Amino acid sequence: RRRVPVETLVEAVRRLTAGHLSDFEFQDRLLETLNALAGKGCLRLPKARHLWNVRTGLPRYVTAIRTDEDVRQLTRRQTLAALRNETAWEPTRMVAFAHTLRTRAELERAVQVNRYLLDRPPVPVRVPHRERALRVFGDEKALDGHIRSGLFGGRITLDDLDCFYCPEPLPFRSFSLNPDETAGKPLLVVENSSTYWSCCRANDTLHRYAAIVYGQGFAACAAERASDGLFEIEHQVAAAGIHYFGDLDPTGIAIPCRINRYREEKRMPPLLAERRLYRALLEKNRPVPYVRSQKNDHDPARARQWLGRDLARRYLKNADSVRWPQEGLTTGDIEAVWGSLYTHA
Repeated sequence: RRRVPVETLVEAVRRLTAGHLSDFEFQDRLLETLNALAGKGCLRLPKARHLWNVRTGLPRYVTAIRTDEDVRQLTRRQTLAALRNETAWEPTRMVAFAHTLRTRAELERAVQVNRYLLDRPPVPVRVPHRERALRVFGDEKALDGHIRSGLFGGRITLDDLDCFYCPEPLPFRSFSLNPDETAGKPLLVVENSSTYWSCCRANDTLHRYAAIVYGQGFAACAAERASDGLFEIEHQVAAAGIHYFGDLDPTGIAIPCRINRYREEKRMPPLLAERRLYRALLEKNRPVPYVRSQKNDHDPARARQWLGRDLARRYLKNADSVRWPQEGLTTGDIEAVWGSLYTHA
């Protein structure tokens, strides 16, 4: 419904009549038309006397009635009421809050969850969350946005739906399939595939890390997915701690720092820089010019925090003009770095 000032109607109608009627005739015809429209239910005239102009005999405003909109609103209210009141809500979880849901989308989702809970087997089998989402909602991605927070403000969790978050796996290679042999050693995450291969070969010989993890750049990888994938690998190989080695450039430093911000929020241990490899990369010194600008990621304070002051000073000296790809280190270089640790020990 919308109130329309009569002055607006007068101006519009006068443009159409082009002045052929006197003011008295015009007001009389307009009032007659308004009464006819009110009788048909197209508009509503005000009832109070003070809302009418004594001089012209016309109302100060009319209320337009949008019949189609009213019908839609009534249908919506009836649909919501039916969903709330005519659904047999599951008694242990759904009945406590279903009546408070306000939108049709929420209520329809609640009905789908309710149906699953009512038909739930006595000993349910837990499955990956996308399998459960497909069964419950007909959409395998319906639970993707509710992995941490759950549905309906946390009232229904993945556990309630007998499913678990199944993160996309990160490729990794351990020097042993026996967790007893890898237990207590850290993981090493590397950005690029060539360095992953070289680190795996060196680690097969020296057993420095529980496993080498291919980070797939992590630039296109959400911090949440990265951390979830790493957690799964840590569990499989009984690792303790996670080290990281990437390109020595602003973006290569920004990637693990962004992941660490997420991990800090979730109270997870941070990734640690594999500074021995970064140092070897600088000492070998095979820099290349930038193909694309990384100025948005350039942050000297972040570089000092990640690399330590000494390495950061050497890196920042030329970081505006060149970068050091991690592919600058070969398997032999990596073996020399890790082997020296055992020699010094």
